[in-house]
Amino acid sequence: MTKSNRNPLSLTGFRALFPALMAALIPASLIPASLISASLISGALLWAQPSQADVISPSIDREQEVYSSELPNAAFFGRGISGRMSEASHLRFNGEQFLLERRYKDAYRVLSKAVQLDSGDPTGHVLLARSMTGLLRKADGTYDEDMLNRVVKEWKMIAYHDADISEQFEAKAQLRKLGKIVKALKKEKLEKKELEQKELEDKEQVAAKAGAGPQ
Repeated sequence: MTKSNRNPLSLTGFRALFPALMAALIPASLIPASLISASLISGALLWAQPSQADVISPSIDREQEVYSSELPNAAFFGRGISGRMSEASHLRFNGEQFLLERRYKDAYRVLSKAVQLDSGDPTGHVLLARSMTGLLRKADGTYDEDMLNRVVKEWKMIAYHDADISEQFEAKAQLRKLGKIVKALKKEKLEKKELEQKELEDKEQVAAKAGAGPQ
């Protein structure tokens, strides 16, 4: 059976279900036939509109991505899928606590492993993206560009494939902020390159004048 991509919590989905709800709550004799027909047609059209995210977020899974090289703790949580799922749940809980305490490095470590063990869980990706965002700025005030590129990919995946509307909004808001950082870094690199080029040209001109000697 093909799984629907319709988000049942969306406004569009609710409006599409409205005719059925109306028919269930109000006796048919009290509803004009023309209203029922119009509602059914509009509901069918609305339901046919594409949804932005999958209900069960199947595309949130990025198995090809290596998030952590730590091995599962099979001795404590058990072997197999159930053991990995249990450990991932435990790690997500710990990671969320670390985030509340602004311990982003600790959160990143445990959440990376959580996502590695259970890459199909959207909550793990959201928590991991939050920890990565918290680690962007280094102690010297500069940005970790490798982390920046990775967290942009993570938030993009959440924005496009997470079925939770609130998490989609959070991802889009973060992407707008990160986009400004990316643009500022590109501008800074360009200005630095232009400055270096100008300094090189100035040195070449000075050397050329010195080599020419007095006229």
